[in-house]
Amino acid sequence: RRFFLAAMIACASGVAEGRVMQPAEASRHARHAAPGEVVRIRLCRQGDEFVYVVTTLKRDGRVARVTLEGQSGKIATIR
Repeated sequence: RRFFLAAMIACASGVAEGRVMQPAEASRHARHAAPGEVVRIRLCRQGDEFVYVVTTLKRDGRVARVTLEGQSGKIATIR
C-alpha cells in the first residue's frame, strides 16, 4: 500500500509540475490516433518516465489501447 500511495503522489506531482501533460490533452492525442470514446485513461510509470495508457471504444465496438509519452504526447503504441 505504501508503494501505491507513493506512486500516486509521484504521478500527481508530475502533472502539477508540468513534467506530464494534463489527462485531457493526452485524451485528445489518443482520440486522434484511435478515434472513439475514451473509456479509461491511466498515468503509469515506465522506469523514470511517465506514460499514459488510454483505452478507446470505437463505433464498431472494437477496443483500442493507445500508449503515449506523458510529457510530449508522442504515440508509442496502438493495439
